[in-house]
Amino acid sequence: MVIYFCDDNEETIEKYAQWITKASEKHGIEITLVTFTSGEALLFQLSDSPNEAAIIYMDILMGSINGIDAARQLRACGCAAEIIFLTTSEDYVYDAFDITPLQYLLKASTSVEKFEQVFLRATALAGKKADNMFLCVTGNAKQLIPINEISYFEIWKRVIMVHYNGAENAEFYGTLDQVEQQLQDKNFIRVHRSYLVSLSYISKFQPRKLVLKTGETVPIGVTYTKQVKQAFSDYISQSNIHIIV
Repeated sequence: MVIYFCDDNEETIEKYAQWITKASEKHGIEITLVTFTSGEALLFQLSDSPNEAAIIYMDILMGSINGIDAARQLRACGCAAEIIFLTTSEDYVYDAFDITPLQYLLKASTSVEKFEQVFLRATALAGKKADNMFLCVTGNAKQLIPINEISYFEIWKRVIMVHYNGAENAEFYGTLDQVEQQLQDKNFIRVHRSYLVSLSYISKFQPRKLVLKTGETVPIGVTYTKQVKQAFSDYISQSNIHIIV
């Protein structure tokens, strides 16, 4: 679990990094802790992969960009991390409301025990979110994509392209067998040797192809047609979706 800690005071970073490390070791939670001394550095790190961190601890009173503004920018670019404000002032608690932070902690009055309770709550919530995210790795770049935004995967010479959020896509190396195994029980179905489709995005069946809710079309292999139609029928039944003809 990747945790980011942003504070412009090195001593503060060292203190709470120890608290986080001890809590994670105590409860057997494997973490990677990355620290930042400015909101600008944090935003730059997350600019291409806003969901790289599962939990973000954020000071508010920092240099040219404060923690509230940094968190707003993160939310605006799709960051779904559990944000915990850890600050010296309670003056910004109402400003933080629309950012939906997990907690607003005051440094002076937060005990080790309270900090640990919030940490455990954050890791539990982040863990549930992780089950609904797909990790796309290209070289050193990592991107987390919400599974419910993915319409389909296609492969060409070991390069897999994931189509998501209507018109966006990302590429990575792998096999569709690996992706299919990873998304087992997530309502994805192999419709062709080169295509893996989300059942929730299927709009209609046409001869030799599927029309998706995004307007895209995907070929369907002859040998896959029967099992795809059965899987889609089962999905409709299990979802209690009523189709009016």
